[in-house]
Amino acid sequence: MSRGKEPEKKRKSGKGRHDPFVGSKSVEGLDPKNYDDFLTEKDITMVMYYDANEPQCEWSKKHFLKAAKTTHRENHGYAAVDCVREADLCAQEGIVSLPTFKLFIGTQLVDTYTKPQQMTYITIKNFMETMKIVPEVPPCVRPCDKEKNVCYSKK
Repeated sequence: MSRGKEPEKKRKSGKGRHDPFVGSKSVEGLDPKNYDDFLTEKDITMVMYYDANEPQCEWSKKHFLKAAKTTHRENHGYAAVDCVREADLCAQEGIVSLPTFKLFIGTQLVDTYTKPQQMTYITIKNFMETMKIVPEVPPCVRPCDKEKNVCYSKK
């Protein structure tokens, strides 16, 4: 009896390839195929956009890597995008200077940081460990009493 080949399982982006510039399994390499999935799977993510040939990116890499290896928080992620190889993705994300750091809660952008000297490993780690995750609340289309958790119909 011959058996067919098992269908390939879709890999979780969090268990994918590490970024070659950063060189650690603690930092996911992102491209258009896994970018949105990676952000969706994590509660909080810090993404570094870089050009490996820029000296400032090399300096930032050391801090980014140390933060990634020492952050203590459930379901967090560190990722990096090579803006030379993934120029379209970086353009889509509005990246105009390198390195740039973006902090996401889920897929929602919290802030963008373009002053790399301020992004030391301590600063990055503190953002990742202390940022509060507030669940999205759908907008109420009717007057509501949030303390009683009820909405009233319009008259």
